[in-house]
Amino acid sequence: MPYGKFLENGGEMGALVRSFDWSATAIGHPSGWSLSLLTTVGIILNSRFPMFLWWGTGLVQFYNDAYRPSLGNQGKHPQALGQQGKDCWPEIWLVIKPLIDQVMAGGGATWQEDSLIPIYRNGRMEDVYWTFSYSRVIDIDGKIGGVIVTCVETTDKVIAQQEVSDTLNELAASEARLANLITEAPLAIGVLKTRTLIVETANKNILDYWGKTQAVIGFPLAEALPELEGQPFLQILDDVYTSGIAFESSETPAYLVRDGVLSEYFFDILYQPIKDKQGKTDSIFVVATNLTEQVKSRLAIEQSAQQFRQLADSIIQMVWIADANGMHEYYNKRWYDFTGSDLTTTKGEGWNDMFHPDDRERSMEKWNHSLKTGESYEIEYRLKNRYGEYVWVLGRAAAFHDADGSISKWFGTCTDINEQKLLLEQQEDFISIASHELKSPLTSLKGFMQLINRVKGDSIPSSLSGLIDKATKSADKIYGLVDNLLDVSKLNHGGITLNKKGFVVSEMVTDSCEYLISNSLFSLKFTGVSDLEIYADEERIRQVVVNFVSNAIKYASESTEIEIKTELISKYVKIYVIDNGAGIAYDKTLHLFDRYYRGESSESKKPGLGLGLYICSEIIKQHGGEIGVESELGKGTSFWFTLPMLDSNKSEFQ
Repeated sequence: MPYGKFLENGGEMGALVRSFDWSATAIGHPSGWSLSLLTTVGIILNSRFPMFLWWGTGLVQFYNDAYRPSLGNQGKHPQALGQQGKDCWPEIWLVIKPLIDQVMAGGGATWQEDSLIPIYRNGRMEDVYWTFSYSRVIDIDGKIGGVIVTCVETTDKVIAQQEVSDTLNELAASEARLANLITEAPLAIGVLKTRTLIVETANKNILDYWGKTQAVIGFPLAEALPELEGQPFLQILDDVYTSGIAFESSETPAYLVRDGVLSEYFFDILYQPIKDKQGKTDSIFVVATNLTEQVKSRLAIEQSAQQFRQLADSIIQMVWIADANGMHEYYNKRWYDFTGSDLTTTKGEGWNDMFHPDDRERSMEKWNHSLKTGESYEIEYRLKNRYGEYVWVLGRAAAFHDADGSISKWFGTCTDINEQKLLLEQQEDFISIASHELKSPLTSLKGFMQLINRVKGDSIPSSLSGLIDKATKSADKIYGLVDNLLDVSKLNHGGITLNKKGFVVSEMVTDSCEYLISNSLFSLKFTGVSDLEIYADEERIRQVVVNFVSNAIKYASESTEIEIKTELISKYVKIYVIDNGAGIAYDKTLHLFDRYYRGESSESKKPGLGLGLYICSEIIKQHGGEIGVESELGKGTSFWFTLPMLDSNKSEFQ
């Protein structure tokens, strides 16, 4: 993938990174950056959380838009980008360099909370508080390549806490100042006086939560909020008053009347007793934080998750969920009923032991391919049930993407197809037996027709000669269909036997295809590398090429020229058969190599069983090659396959 893909977006800093002359730095041009550096910079630029990176021995710097405000309006930005750490931070280098060295030496991540680290910004030294962590970034060689910083400037928070602390100290000495603070504080605060809980002070926030006005001041809380009757708060407040012990509670549900409607809300609450000089409780200090929106959102998510589980447990398919790395973390009830296992034994990679030994490697290759590419997963394999029997299932999975497009989960199903599979095997056994039984009389029939064609002479009527020709063609078609069925039978029972030898590709292609166009309007065009020699079963490869060319003649009749192209790619030969016909719709190309698949419309069906391309695919796979198709509607189709080249030194394929 081009390095530019990793540096896309990122706002102001993304643009600066892309335009910066990195060739003048110790890390060089981005085209030479390691995948680890590109990935880390891409994550930083597209994160909305403040992040900073030092890379390499020179500690070259990167940062994102979220970090940018911490550098101030003048002094460091944008010079800090691409600058070495010691040149950017001389005022604090003695403080932060040991932390960087600790991480670069493999000493583990650091953590600092609300630490005072003054920096030079906005034209002066400023006291700045930070909560930050330094952690290592591993390069592709396994060594530590740099230090990533996740940080939040907490200056305002620390100052606010200091102010609150100072204010609370003052409150202890002055009730008047306490009342003033309560009125102006950004939190919901009130003071309840005496055991009858008279509302002595209530700021705007707590009045808003209660749905009341200043008119409740001077009234007992039970009268001000009659809806509290039957709820636990009045009793809790009485216990705080009599015991002198504070009470705290998180996400506490409360029913309050607002705008004439009784509704449920959720609060973090603190009831703090205020004592007189004799140590007796005089009043209760009330602090509340409204968490209604957050709690209801979380409960809605939890309810959705519960509904999903109920739905998943109610269907007949086995349902599972894996994380982005393919580690399984959820199965529905049907899975446990079928396998007799539990989450402990099948969580993560544990379910690999459920595969039939003959299917495990094939299934894992397919799964790893999906994890790597994001493509959907679909495969048939045998799964061990609770009785120790292996049952055929159809496994499917699709990726679930976050808002940023990255994969967060995989949702999969396993469907019991054992009965269909056994029925198909019975059908295939029948086809195999029937094909073998038909082969002998058809061979005789074909021989008789060839003999009749040789001896018929010119004396017989033309109508009879035409009938003989048609009968011969029909016999050939039936013979070809039976051959295909026999090939499929062989593939289903362990594969076909390959008689490999070295041969020249161009000679085989010329010999195979010229007779196909001898009586047609088509012409063959040979392009690419000639005289390439491969090690394969020549007759089977001939079968593949003839199938491709025959399909081009049959389905691309408007294309007068068929191109056969050869390429050398590494140690493989790639052979194309290209036509300029109407093309094939993308959704059909996905299934062209499936067994019995017919891609034509019902109006344009041509004779055949839909086995030719399936057999071609299996032949190429048994040779260790690949097969595929590329097509665009209105622009033609290109079928291709690859085969290993012949090693001239060893007389065997590589």
